[in-house]
Order: sequence, then structure tokens, then C-alpha cells
Amino acid sequence: MEERKTRGRRWRIGELAAATGLTVRTLHHYEHIGLLAPAARSEGRQRLYDEHDVQRLYRIRALRDLGVSLADIGRMLEDDGAALGDVLRAHLARVDAELQRLGLLRAILDRACAQADRLDTDDMLALIEAMSLVARRIDARGTDSRAAGEDESQWRALGNELRACMEAGDEPSAPRVRAVARAVLARMRDFAGGDRATLDSLARLRRMDPPSNLAGWDPELIRYLDRALASLHETEHEP
Repeated sequence: MEERKTRGRRWRIGELAAATGLTVRTLHHYEHIGLLAPAARSEGRQRLYDEHDVQRLYRIRALRDLGVSLADIGRMLEDDGAALGDVLRAHLARVDAELQRLGLLRAILDRACAQADRLDTDDMLALIEAMSLVARRIDARGTDSRAAGEDESQWRALGNELRACMEAGDEPSAPRVRAVARAVLARMRDFAGGDRATLDSLARLRRMDPPSNLAGWDPELIRYLDRALASLHETEHEP
């Protein structure tokens, strides 16, 4: 390897590791993959790093702290910053996706913790499985914010219509109630994409962990819906 002509201070590998908070093994790895090579070697073949190496190493550390892969860091440094924007934008997209995944995970854990003292182990695991499946379905659909707002408005309208039936004292088997239940069932099937497991998970969530206020829906309204759905199933053989 050709040595660079440098001036100023030089660091041995142990000194550089101590100064940057890295290990000697890490610096060896960076050299092995071509990410950081010593500027020179001593007469005893010990690695010597100069100020250029130190600056490069701090850039590597800064990018690693952002979670950028070593392969992408190598590309960015070799292109002298030309690929920096593209790599950072791609990494930002990955971070956003991971934040969305973690947000769904946190919501599942929050709901599970709220029910942990009420349910036995089998029911708790069944609930977590249902929440996870529904969360994956939401993630797979990838609905944008505008579509999500429209979807919520439609659910709220159906909820208001069904609540009017409930407050009027209509039986769940009444034609008006069944018409709303049929519309709700159609929306649930659309959400599930015809997947039976997703529909079963939605039913389990309605039974075990109904929302307190989701687009105007509350446990009382959801119980009324389930009675209407049961009426549909009995008379129209709806699944």
C-alpha cells in the first residue's frame, strides 16, 4: 500500500482507538474492508495514522451514529460526498419505516399492558396475536394521510348511523340496523382483503379489547354491532 506524504502528528492504532472511543479490533475491521487505511507504517511495521485519517474516522463515526451501514459510508466517502444526499435520503426512508414499525409495536404493547392484569395467559397471547396481525395489515395497506382521513370519516358516519339506531331502541335484527351492519361488514372485508384470519382477529379485538373512542365508536356501540352481525350470520349465512 502506497503511503501518503503527511505532516503533523501521527497516531499509533492504540492511541487512535483511545482518542475516538473505538477498539483496535474495530479499526482493524475498517482497514480490512477498505474504509480506513493508515497513512504510513513505522520501521517496526506499526500502523501510523495522520490528521486526514482522524478526520475520516470522525466522519465514519458520525455516519454510524446515524445508523448508516458501513457499505454506504464507504460509497459516500469514496464519492467525496457526491452520493451523500442519495444515501442519506434512502437511510431516512428506512428510519421512517422503522419508526412506523416501532409506533405500531408500542401501540400493541400499550394495549397489551392495559389488559395484562385482566386476562389469563392464553387470552393475553391470543389478543397480542390479533393486534399484531391487524397492525401488519394496516402497515401492508400503506394508506396515506388523506385516505386515512377519509376512511375515518366513513367509519364515523357509520358509527353515528348505528348509534342513532341503538338510541332509538331498534333491535339488532331490525332492517335499518342490519343495513348498517352489512355496510360495516363490507368495510371490514375490504380492510382484511378477504383474509379470514384478519376478520377473526378483528372480531377478537372487538370482544376482548374494544376501543374506548375510535372514530366515535365505543364498547357499547361495538357490542350492539356484534349483535347485529350475529343476526346477519343467523339469517343470511354471513361469515
